Amino acid sequence: MPDKSAWRGFAVLIATACLLSRGVHPCAGNEETLARAAPADIGLFVEIHGADDLLIRLTEPQIWSTLAELAGQPAQPADVADWRMRIRQTIKMAPEEAIRQLFAGGVAFLGEGLGLSQDAIVLCRPSDKTSAAELFKRWEAKPLAASDGPATYQLYSNIGVSRHDGLLFFGDLAPPDGLFRRMQRFSAGGRSGCLADDPVYRKLLSRAPKAPDGVFFVRMNRAAAMPIPAVGPASQPTSRAAALDAFSGLPAPWRNAQNVLLALHRTGETLRITAAADTAGQSTRARRPVDLIDKMPRDTLLAWQGRIDFDAAAASFLSALEQNPIQGVFQLREQVDAFTQFVDALDTDVCFAIGAVRPEQRPAGMPPFPALAALIGMERPGVVLSEIREVVDAGIAGYSLYAYTRGMPLLQPIRPERVGSADAFVLDLSPLLKPDARAAIGEVHLCWTLHDGDLIVTSHFNWLKRIVAAREGRSATAVELMRLSDARESSRSVNAFLVQSGPIAEIAEDWLVYLRTHKPEVFDEDWWRERQPGGDNVRLGVDVTADGGKRRLEVIEVYPKLPATGRLKKGDYIVGYGDRYSDRRFQTDNPIEEISTAVQKRPHARWQVLLIERGGVTLRVRLPIPFIAPIQALNRMVAIGRLAERAVYRDDAAEAEGPRGYLAIELRAVSRPVRDYSKTSSSKPSSDK
Repeated sequence: MPDKSAWRGFAVLIATACLLSRGVHPCAGNEETLARAAPADIGLFVEIHGADDLLIRLTEPQIWSTLAELAGQPAQPADVADWRMRIRQTIKMAPEEAIRQLFAGGVAFLGEGLGLSQDAIVLCRPSDKTSAAELFKRWEAKPLAASDGPATYQLYSNIGVSRHDGLLFFGDLAPPDGLFRRMQRFSAGGRSGCLADDPVYRKLLSRAPKAPDGVFFVRMNRAAAMPIPAVGPASQPTSRAAALDAFSGLPAPWRNAQNVLLALHRTGETLRITAAADTAGQSTRARRPVDLIDKMPRDTLLAWQGRIDFDAAAASFLSALEQNPIQGVFQLREQVDAFTQFVDALDTDVCFAIGAVRPEQRPAGMPPFPALAALIGMERPGVVLSEIREVVDAGIAGYSLYAYTRGMPLLQPIRPERVGSADAFVLDLSPLLKPDARAAIGEVHLCWTLHDGDLIVTSHFNWLKRIVAAREGRSATAVELMRLSDARESSRSVNAFLVQSGPIAEIAEDWLVYLRTHKPEVFDEDWWRERQPGGDNVRLGVDVTADGGKRRLEVIEVYPKLPATGRLKKGDYIVGYGDRYSDRRFQTDNPIEEISTAVQKRPHARWQVLLIERGGVTLRVRLPIPFIAPIQALNRMVAIGRLAERAVYRDDAAEAEGPRGYLAIELRAVSRPVRDYSKTSSSKPSSDK
């Protein structure tokens, strides 16, 4: 049974190109939109015209595999060669030729939802000069038995294509309840109830600027959750979900949206995307302008500003300490009171940021290392410094007692520093690092200061100095970068972010070169398999009962936020497993032991292929496996940074209909480094110390 992942990966590229394309013809809001050929209840719809330039750039292996995983089809960069081969096998064309001929009049991507696109449809309008009869002859397409639906043909490996009203749509013939069969029924019914007439879609589209070059629409209630690294039994997923929920409120107001639409307008190498969602009934007026991020240093790599309910977070933190071995740090009543008073002095406005520093306690020539910062608005600035000092002192005292009884290293006293016009405090946490970690990281600090009414906390003293210098006008800030979004200034904004993907790529490339020379073993996937947080304890997120006589497993429960979510269904039968090219049905009367062994010894760490029987048809399903792979992450940072220089976002959340956001992406105009970013982050003392 051939693996159709290459075809699905091609569909993923089309979907992404629909967001990042040249867009020479408006595709929405007129009779030509392909939304009229899509069912109204579809969970994911993306449409564009003129996407050929970006499609070619997106075939870079790291970007392609990244997009495939985001769409729910786990992949690796090496799959690109396989993808190109299977495209040729399926339609006897190189991908570039297929784009020019098949997508000349527009292309759309249809899926069940974000992360649920293993079964997807590509819908396109070929060039008027392209004869469907000639295409089918070239493809050696096999006509299928006539039905009430559109004319349908079989291509390579059960890939089907149907023709109707000048359009072609491609998909997987095998699933009896799959999208391809659904599209056939929809087309046969005269396309009544199409997406273009759906009131939710139309309303969101009306809130974006007219005549967009591209449209992306998703129903969030059908989006698969990203798998959470499993560290316990699959029958107990709720604790992991609860742990994640503590942070899920950060990107408000988008969290509770039921439907989101993004409309693209492209000007040269700048992409401007307006996002509209249907979340309503939330508090939308910020207590201060969204300006913390504007005052960050211009060389900030990554920053997000939003709002956090610190009272709720503190309550969760204190509750968690009851089950934590370091609970003695906060066991005294006065320590808890100091912590509570400190939290009460905080506002809800916060900015998290990452910069790059060169720690001094490392060998010369090592690449920059990320430094973290949190900037928090204050309701009562006058009490913050005293309260935070009491909290930190209490933590040091509790840790010292804990460390002394266990022979662990002790911490040095807090040292005062002067940073610009502000008094700062530094606690050196470096003694807590293991020798190998300290060799890579260098020094780690807990630094804080109160500056212009905001609390600033960083992980490195150099990063604190650079932030204060920018806020005092002694160095360039990110304000000009943030204006890339072209969003109107609004006191109603809640969220903003900045991603400097170009500079991040340059630093990531430095690290790859360094690691290749000094620690080549980390490029072996098996090296990381042995060092996963959950070890070998991989859980797919299903409960099954074994039918040893028929050598299969019946799925009786699928848990949320785990790999099987949205991919397996209650009532499915697992009958075997496979890798990229071959399948193996269960061979014994103990299929549970067989599948457990297969998962532990899977050829690809980031996914597991299962053979599923559903409705009398055997399907091949890839389940994504949570896997921390830093080398892969660095490679993807490099690839993304070569495509886009930076991305900027601001929202405007006060509309009664729901929030609206403005995202701008600046594409990379040149392949060479924009600047030698790695030399801008020296940790040598500056004059403001």
